Amino acid sequence: MATTQKRTFHPVALLTGAEFWGAIGLQIALFVAPLIALKIFDATPMHIAALNLTESAAALVFGLAVAGFVGKLGGARAITFANALRVLSCTIVAVSLYTQPSLWILFIALFLLGIASLLNEAGVNTAVVEFVGRDGKSLNRANSLLRTSGVLSELGGIGLGGLVVSLLTFATTMWVGSFSFAVALVLSLMVWLAAPTKARPAPEPCETDTVRPSFNGLRFIWNNDFLKRLTLTSFHFNFFSSIFQAVFIIYCVRVLDFEPWALAVVGVAGGIGGLVGAALASTPFAETHAKRLYCLAITLPGVSILIMLAAQLFSNVPARITLVALPDFAFGLCMVLCIVLFNTAKQQSSPDSMVGDIAATERTIALGGEVPGFLLGGAIATVISVQYSMAAAVVGILFSAVWMLRLKHWPETPAPVVA
Repeated sequence: MATTQKRTFHPVALLTGAEFWGAIGLQIALFVAPLIALKIFDATPMHIAALNLTESAAALVFGLAVAGFVGKLGGARAITFANALRVLSCTIVAVSLYTQPSLWILFIALFLLGIASLLNEAGVNTAVVEFVGRDGKSLNRANSLLRTSGVLSELGGIGLGGLVVSLLTFATTMWVGSFSFAVALVLSLMVWLAAPTKARPAPEPCETDTVRPSFNGLRFIWNNDFLKRLTLTSFHFNFFSSIFQAVFIIYCVRVLDFEPWALAVVGVAGGIGGLVGAALASTPFAETHAKRLYCLAITLPGVSILIMLAAQLFSNVPARITLVALPDFAFGLCMVLCIVLFNTAKQQSSPDSMVGDIAATERTIALGGEVPGFLLGGAIATVISVQYSMAAAVVGILFSAVWMLRLKHWPETPAPVVA
């Protein structure tokens, strides 16, 4: 018994470390990229909007190909390749800033980060099932552990990025991000080496094309009522959430007159909420009431945004910060709880040979809602006002769970799913 625990825990611990350092690097890169565009290249608002869309657009364009790629590589290898791609993206930006700065290099780097993020996410979904099996409690705990690591590193990454930028240079900050990705690369390589080898059937001649497995994942999702509804909720929520995210910073800075320290307080509150959500997701209560909690977690963020809108009615700065920070705490809690329950259910419903394929395909579909959501949020804010964009997000998010209403079951600990 002790030997079995050691064999399963060790790769998960390494995987958690890889996720931690990878998320730190990602937050540093995403934090500093818009600042580079503004300070060095005097970017216009449209440049910034395009920059924010690049990561999602890359994953959207290449998502199905990545799905097939993960299906062939397996979880640990996919994570390793993703971290190598992340190291490359930060390195080329750092080198370009030292030699010949170019805005296009920044776009290329974020494009690579988008592909790498999708590859990493699909690889993690595959690796978790490979290491812990399909038991609901074990999956919830593993996913909660990984998400907790991600939330902690997001908080640390933003703070570290801000500190390095303040004290040193943009190029140095990108080198710090590259170093963080390099640590994640080493740990993911160790996961690859520590992973128990499983005999994989040789691919049939018709499966040599990486695109075919990706469409198999799409077909499997569409023919599986549960996965189809789960994916539709993700698409729906991402679309309306992106409308909100497109204007949230503008609302805080231009409407509420928040200083950077106030934004930091709000961000920390959201991160703490994420930690609470991860802890809740790992409890037996969450496993027992997974469907109800998921529906609540994907709906309540609409209420959070509504409370944030009420902050403009107060002139007192502490009151405004409170009315944004507390809802952001709830928003972060709901998001992490939703992600953990979503990933666990998705992993339990996917065949062993298609976990990464289905994860990447689902993520690609979800990203299909982000790009138009960002554009619509910006358009509404430009034509009418920021508040109308947020109101549209509220209405849409409140109906996110409608796709799950007629669903009568939620995956429990099943026998292995066969494609």
